[in-house]
Amino acid sequence: MSYYSASVLTATLSSTTNDIMTIVPASGRIIQLIEFSVTGQGTASSAAQVNLSNITTAGVTGTGGITPLPLNPGYAPAATAVVSTAWGTQPVIGAIPTVPLGVNANGGIFRWVARPDEVILAIGGLAAALGWSIRCSTTGSGLYTVSVTWSENPF
Repeated sequence: MSYYSASVLTATLSSTTNDIMTIVPASGRIIQLIEFSVTGQGTASSAAQVNLSNITTAGVTGTGGITPLPLNPGYAPAATAVVSTAWGTQPVIGAIPTVPLGVNANGGIFRWVARPDEVILAIGGLAAALGWSIRCSTTGSGLYTVSVTWSENPF
């Protein structure tokens, strides 16, 4: 099993319709969420809610790709999941967030970690779970760090 992480540092959460980050597995691959965290990097209080949601319709990727960091170098092959931060057309997400995280810009930290047997998957090519979208659900102006850790396997 291979483990990877990706982070967006100092994301400004001011839009409820634009993703901060998306993670989409390659066709024939399964990615399993291990950890999702949001940390406030601002100097003033500003509340926000950041959601990890399933992507139900893929967007058109523009620029801003992130190379996933292998957490077990030397063992892990290059990740096949595509991590993006900008799109020509935003992905369509499910109506109910999979993991909602509330956090304050003034140093607030919120971390979700999968418990044993708590599985949140994205399956490359499966329409109901094409990948994960990380998007703010409340308007805010603070600076935040968003990080995701996942495992990736063929099926």
